[in-house]
Amino acid sequence: MQTYKTKADLQVALTTLAAEDDGMAYALDKYGPPPMRVGVEGFAGLVRLLIGQQVSTSAGAAIQARFDAAFPTAKPKDIVTADDESLAACGLSRPKRRYIRNLAQMICDGQLNLSALRRASNEHVFDTLTAILGIGPWTADCYLLFSLRRSDRFPAGDLALQEGYRMLYRLNERPSAAQLDALAMRWQPHRAAAARLLWRFYNGELGKD
Repeated sequence: MQTYKTKADLQVALTTLAAEDDGMAYALDKYGPPPMRVGVEGFAGLVRLLIGQQVSTSAGAAIQARFDAAFPTAKPKDIVTADDESLAACGLSRPKRRYIRNLAQMICDGQLNLSALRRASNEHVFDTLTAILGIGPWTADCYLLFSLRRSDRFPAGDLALQEGYRMLYRLNERPSAAQLDALAMRWQPHRAAAARLLWRFYNGELGKD
């Protein structure tokens, strides 16, 4: 499996995309290359993604800050032994508390070895993660893309990517996750670079860049 280890790796992929796709070329020219954002691996990385599911960026950041303050080391055993009130005080919803507790328990029980996923294929990582309570395709793909830096993953269920694609390619309607997944196939094997550039374009168009 291919990964982006450096900014130079990402730049090569972006240059290739721009040469082959006018939309990618326009986005890259207008806003420049996206930052080489890298996620945390392991339990802490998955918790961060679970916290960010289906909430605004600002709300997710606020919950994450409270979680980090309450659990600075973010160890699975700390979550397993924590009382529910401590997790609720971070702003975590009841379902998310259940998801994070389940993930922590699986690791503590030896049912899940996140370190081993570093060397596993994209498909194996995806299948392993989506079999866990509360982890869907978006979370699994974002973990592959950011935490493991895989070069050919595309979280098509991300609303910002869907809207960014609509804006960039001037569509009347935002594509569905299934539609965008199919459209993104033309960017293989650089779908992660395309996703990063689409996020940059979307934020730039909204004045967030």
